Parts: sequence; C-alpha cells; structure tokens
Amino acid sequence: MQRIKALKNIGCRVEVISTNLAEARYEDRSSLATRIRHRLRCPADVADANGKIVERAAGEEFDLLWLERAIEIKAATLRQVKQRQPRVIVLWYAEDDMMNPRHLSRYVEAALPKFDLWVTTKSFNADSNEMPLRGVRNILFVNNSYDPAVHHPASLVDTDHAEYGADVSFVGTFENVRAESVKFLAKNGINVRVWGNGWANLKGQFEALRIEDRPVYDDQYGKVVCGSKINLCFLRKGNRDLQTCRSIEIPAFGGFMLHERNDEICNLFEEDIEAAYFADDKELLGQCRKWLSEDIARTHIAKAGHNNVVSGNFSHQDRLREILSAAEKVKS
Repeated sequence: MQRIKALKNIGCRVEVISTNLAEARYEDRSSLATRIRHRLRCPADVADANGKIVERAAGEEFDLLWLERAIEIKAATLRQVKQRQPRVIVLWYAEDDMMNPRHLSRYVEAALPKFDLWVTTKSFNADSNEMPLRGVRNILFVNNSYDPAVHHPASLVDTDHAEYGADVSFVGTFENVRAESVKFLAKNGINVRVWGNGWANLKGQFEALRIEDRPVYDDQYGKVVCGSKINLCFLRKGNRDLQTCRSIEIPAFGGFMLHERNDEICNLFEEDIEAAYFADDKELLGQCRKWLSEDIARTHIAKAGHNNVVSGNFSHQDRLREILSAAEKVKS
C-alpha cells in the first residue's frame, strides 16, 4: 500500500487488483488446503486475479502491469495481456529470494520469460547463474526503501516508554536462528523485548526476555524503534538476506540500528558512524554491552543514520522513479 500511494504521489494513475479476499489479514491461519497447495507450489487464485487482469487488459490501454507477491498469476494470463496490449510492460517486484522454491510458485516459474523487467531487492538474484539462468531477461537490483509519511521519528509520552520502550528490541517474525540469538542475550543479562508473530513458545522462559507475541505496524512500530536504545536487525537466513525493509526503516525512524554485518549493508551505512554491526552471537553480546553504556555516542550514530536515509535516495518515491526509468528503457 505504501508503494501504491507513492506511485500516485509521483503522478501515476494506479488501479489495484488484489490477489487476496477483502477480509484477509496477514495474521490469519491458513487452511489445510492452502498449506498443501503452498507445499505443492500451486497456490489457489482465491480472488480470481487472473480473470480480472485479463478482463482489465481488454479495456483501456495501460503502460505497466506491476506484479508484487502475485504468486497465483499464470503465464497464460500474461500471454493474453500481451496479446491484447502489446505495448504494456510486465514487471515483477520481488522482496524475497526467488531462487527459494518457497517463494517461487510453479505458475510464476513458468511465466519467467514473460516478464519484461524483473526487479529485486536481493542483489545475488541478479547474478547470471540465478534468476537470469531461469529465463528472466532484464533484471534490476534495487535497495530497500521507506515511506517518509510512516517511517519518521516518533514523539513518545511517558506512558509510551513503558508500553513500547526497551534496552534492546527486535521487531520481526520468529526464526530459529533469531530465537537462539535473543536467548543468548537474555542468558547473559541483556534485557530484550521482541515483537512479531510466532514467538509464543519463548514466553516466560527467561527473566530478561520479554515476548510480546504480537506484531507492531506503522505508529506503534515507530514507537518501538524510537523507544528502544538498540534495535536489532536480524536477517532471514531462508531468504539469504543482505538487507531487509528494517535495514532502512529503523534509521528512517531515527533509531540506533545493530545489524548483521555484510559488505552490502556496510556500503549503505558506515560502521560505527551510521550503524553498528555484528557477525555472531558473541559479537552481538559485546556490541549490546558496549552501546548500552555509551548513550551519547549511540545517539550520534542514530542521528547520522537517520540523516543518511533522509538525505539519500531511499524513499519509495526515489525507488519507484528508478524502477520506472528502467521500465522506460526496456520499452524503448
């Protein structure tokens, strides 16, 4: 929705065809049939998105068909779109590692040669032996981005500090590796507060580990980041992440970010100047102890990281202009 709004803000006329039912929520538990189809990599088209796309292609001309997490869309649909509107650019925007079969449905896999432009936030997917080897013709790597209307420093009142604040916090879905890291911190006396789905089994296991067992979005997310002395940025191993949405959103909020170290993110935020980094649990613990004891330096780093984001081309609008420019070149 943030990208849709940003497209409109830069002057695009946007029509949305949802792949979900109107009442669906991210936290909904999937049915057995849905989970089986997911395992088989053949998701159901519950909202008849294929039919609606084909129907729309029979109407007024449009310039770009943007598909995002639209794993139900089939090659036959894209073929019919091209038959009815030969000049349209078909674009896929991927925030996941699409070499992972969990993210690449059989339908999208069959449709790969049909895309005019494949946009990814995973730099390694652009390597010649990854998505191009599977049939992707034009691929564009872009950094993650943020919404200035949502991701900006939050003002906290006294009650907010109690409700959202922490010495060390993490916002994100459960993953075993992440769980082991926060448990390691808690065992060594670091107070950690975790927000997100899937963490319920860790509730009450460690005195220093507070599991909220619910996600936070938008304003609440900002209050967590701004109310935490240290914001952890774990990367999803199953996604081979080098950066993620939080990599940009945390400094955009003005929070101090402690991020898993790799060359890609270090090229975006200078180490110990605009963000801090760790490579393993031992270094994570040492970094938490260090930065919890250095309030002034921590504040300076958080401010420098924020300035880097707001003065750079990290907004959704910046990113969309970059993508649309690449689409224009494909079209010409």
